[in-house]
Amino acid sequence: MSKKYNFDEYVNRKNTASFKWDGNMEYFGKEDIIPMWVADMDFKCAEPIQEAVRERAHHPIYGYSIRTDNYLNAVLHWLRRKHNFEVEKEWITFTPPGVIYAVYTMIQILTEKNNSVIIQSPNYDPLFDIVKKTGRKLVINRLQYKNNKYTLDFEDLEEKISQGAKAIILSNPNNPTGRVWKKWELEKLGNLCLKNNVFVIVDEIYSDFIFKGNSHIPFASINENFAENSMLCYSTNKGFNLGGLQMSTIIIPSEKLRNKFNEVMRVTQTRLDNIFGAVALEAAYTKCDDWLEQVIDYVHSNKKYIIDYFNEKIPRLKVVDSEGTFLLWIDCTALNMCCEDLERFFIDKAGIAFSQGYEFGQEGKGFVRMNIACPISTIKKALMQLEKAIHELEK
Repeated sequence: MSKKYNFDEYVNRKNTASFKWDGNMEYFGKEDIIPMWVADMDFKCAEPIQEAVRERAHHPIYGYSIRTDNYLNAVLHWLRRKHNFEVEKEWITFTPPGVIYAVYTMIQILTEKNNSVIIQSPNYDPLFDIVKKTGRKLVINRLQYKNNKYTLDFEDLEEKISQGAKAIILSNPNNPTGRVWKKWELEKLGNLCLKNNVFVIVDEIYSDFIFKGNSHIPFASINENFAENSMLCYSTNKGFNLGGLQMSTIIIPSEKLRNKFNEVMRVTQTRLDNIFGAVALEAAYTKCDDWLEQVIDYVHSNKKYIIDYFNEKIPRLKVVDSEGTFLLWIDCTALNMCCEDLERFFIDKAGIAFSQGYEFGQEGKGFVRMNIACPISTIKKALMQLEKAIHELEK
């Protein structure tokens, strides 16, 4: 019988060196605000993960470690069981610093300065930085926003690809909008990339956090050609709330590219694991299905509460109904504020710190991203403060 987890419990994270809770003054100039920006959850990790870390901590030596067969098998079985994705063991590699470092490394391998790299927008802003700060040309494929939903603009994508792009970075699910791309969308994108020799880097870091009624399709699982032309990035950081342990799993089916990637890892000495992250990942993938299922249901309930609350009491704000992630993308354009003005309004008047939409590209102006992976009591407090601030604004 699975354990029942209590996600209503408030866990005080202040004075724990929490980036989310102990950085208010530094980042926002105020201490008394509700941080709903950083993408980690305010829930306790699953007990099997806690137990695994404690057990490893009992050994008095924390030296360099290797990845065991148990570890590798946990990854293989998880991808098969959770995502119906059959992966060969040799395809698996790692970047302990995280997914972003893997994307950065592959861009360096695939491209040269001034080569074009395509990214959809809005999107996670460090992905833009990787392209620009490595001297590559950032090419934006704007997502289409219509009827409160985002879709891929294939006509624009085909035009951008035909202009000589070398790679595309795709987020699935998309951060910040929460779109989970359908199989036909991935097939259409993948075929365009194959036709034009464009390599596909897929950030699937939120793939474990999908709401019921939706399915995550690993890009490389669609066919062998897609697999050979892609790198997929996974992590327990989001689905199991292990961001502080900095673990990632990278799937590179192409032997040639995988060898190049692993050589960079060898030279930069990043092939050695975080010993606590390794045991946490193994526990997550083998013992924590019940926790993950329950936390997804709880966050979905939070989402429904917020949508109903906005519709009834704050109709000027529109929630883009997500299909995955524990993030909500909120259309605030009806407030007729943008960028820094909108940010200061939420901080100074509502006492809430959101991720600001402009950080996710030009298409995000007038939007905010809200982390809803927290107890419902936090949600209710934030919404009451938000409602009051907006009503005062209307006066």
